[in-house]
Amino acid sequence: MTRKLTGNLRVWACALTTLALATLACQSQQLSFSTSTARLSGLRVFSVAHDSAGSLLVGSADIDVPLPLALILMASFAVLLAWTWSAYLLIRQRRTLGKEFARRIEDLEREKNGLLRARDEMRHFAEHDALTGLWNHRIIVERLRQEVDRSRREHTTLSVVLVDLDQFKNVNDSYGHPAGNLVLREIAQIFERSVRSYDWVGRYGGEEFLVILPGSGFNGARLRAEQLRRAVEGASIHDGVIAIPITASFGVASGFPVTHEALIHAADIALYRAKNNGRNCVIALEILPAGSAEEAQV
Repeated sequence: MTRKLTGNLRVWACALTTLALATLACQSQQLSFSTSTARLSGLRVFSVAHDSAGSLLVGSADIDVPLPLALILMASFAVLLAWTWSAYLLIRQRRTLGKEFARRIEDLEREKNGLLRARDEMRHFAEHDALTGLWNHRIIVERLRQEVDRSRREHTTLSVVLVDLDQFKNVNDSYGHPAGNLVLREIAQIFERSVRSYDWVGRYGGEEFLVILPGSGFNGARLRAEQLRRAVEGASIHDGVIAIPITASFGVASGFPVTHEALIHAADIALYRAKNNGRNCVIALEILPAGSAEEAQV
């Protein structure tokens, strides 16, 4: 665009110069447009031609330029320079504005990326437990509600495991709360490593965890809970050089639940029985289609 503008300015300047020369020539009748000679002295002009042999011939002559014509030529040349300078200023201004625009775009892009990172961090903090990194209570219950709806829609079994760390208060009292937090983080990592990619693990509250096992039947959920129990029992948790032993009780509920509250209630009953049965064990309840529950113990 800038090249086109500069070219147009030059064309208009040459046209104005030619028009001025033609007007002056017609009015003063001082110029003779002859192909052979020109009676204008004081200004040397050159002509170029070829002879019959093809050699280049260069000729020169002195011409007289009237004062008005010289002034018009100077004025036209000044106008051409002025327009060229204006075009240069416009080009430079456009380049400056382009650089400023590109710099502003980069700043806006950085701000957008910063806002996106802040949004993702806020979402993570809103959905995950700050201590263990697992899904928090609100999200794990919401996931359970969604899985119950899918179970009812697709007529598939659904199982949950409610876990409670045994004598966890004694851990805090004997080793301190930082050691208790260490235990919670280690147990959370054990659960994350031990479940399938489409299972859900969340911190239900305090020292309780909730594991959702979509598509798992009664026997499969009971065996998975037993694997988790053994993993917790065999965990090597150290606060410095001090080993912290820990066990957990597991309540399993499996079947075709009507609501997520009913499934949680059944798992809570099973966990309560596991606690009363001496802890560090698995109690499983199967939710039958009629709504009753059948107990099994590992």
